[in-house]
Amino acid sequence: MSSEAGKPDTRHRILEAALELMRRGAAGASLVQIARHAGVSRQAVYLHFADRAALFLALVRHVDAQRDLAGALKRLDEAPTGVAALQAAVDMQADLNPGLYPIAAAMDAVRRQDEALEQAWQDRLANRLRGARAIADRLAAEGALRQGLAPDTAADLIWTMISLRMWEDLVVGRGWTAERYREHVGEALRRALLA
Repeated sequence: MSSEAGKPDTRHRILEAALELMRRGAAGASLVQIARHAGVSRQAVYLHFADRAALFLALVRHVDAQRDLAGALKRLDEAPTGVAALQAAVDMQADLNPGLYPIAAAMDAVRRQDEALEQAWQDRLANRLRGARAIADRLAAEGALRQGLAPDTAADLIWTMISLRMWEDLVVGRGWTAERYREHVGEALRRALLA
């Protein structure tokens, strides 16, 4: 197995093995179990990832690339209006969260014990808040925010209502379909924010 360490696809195989284990509910899988599942040695895993935190961080980036997060963010930025951007943000969560959820759940379970994972978690939350603020500012600039609603408050509402936790409660916990999530969360945000 050690000859696998230098092969170009080894990193990819390790990431895919970790993702498959997480999707099966094995969020606490050790690096040894991941190596075994990938068909590589433990040493090969450590040649690519210093520790579980590094593997988790790489896994998030791997899933983001698979799910075309960059394309989804581009569609959001290119939305013709703030209202369209608001719906694009809801759609993005409906489309991307099913693939990201197993990793996010695994990270959430261990992030408080690992400084690097906690920082990555907080960075992701901060990025989503920046996106929510951009949408709220755009709605305000277009005169679409309801009277008396400050853009900061609108941003906080967007940030909360498109959070992974809310998606988890509705889709995983309550069994909502992606379409139901899009429709009702989008409508709730429009009613809460728009003039």
